[in-house]
Amino acid sequence: MKKSNIILSSLLVIVLLGIDLGLKYIVSSYLTSVNIIDNFFSLTYVLNDGAAFSLFASRTYLLILIAIICLFFIIYELKNNLDDRVLSIGYSLVLAGLLGNFIDRLIDGYIVDYLSFKILGYNYPIFNFADILIVVGIIIVIIKEILKERGKKDEVRSK
Repeated sequence: MKKSNIILSSLLVIVLLGIDLGLKYIVSSYLTSVNIIDNFFSLTYVLNDGAAFSLFASRTYLLILIAIICLFFIIYELKNNLDDRVLSIGYSLVLAGLLGNFIDRLIDGYIVDYLSFKILGYNYPIFNFADILIVVGIIIVIIKEILKERGKKDEVRSK
């Protein structure tokens, strides 16, 4: 199972990273702003030199350092959880998203964001495909870890 998870994880990271970088290229080359669903969803080309919600704006070196630390941590966790397909997938999504944003920041000094939502009159911060990968991957890992812990508690109770 471990070998098949290595292959799956590698393919996931490569394909999803390619999609992310491709989308960012298309957005930065051809898009300014396009309203898709009135007062709800639009594609808006933004250069983000900060992190989530534009935290640490213009602190490129700090954000690169944080990204490198996160990349090492995620690679370590992925390597140590290759026996678990669900965790492998979760960590692979996070890794692909981190790499996509890291490459942007390293090469250009900023990240291309383009997904814009307005929810109940609130303009949600603009984000990108890599951000979705990171969030979905983290959710998968958290849920799997919670279920693992519950399984351990149930096992102890049944003894």
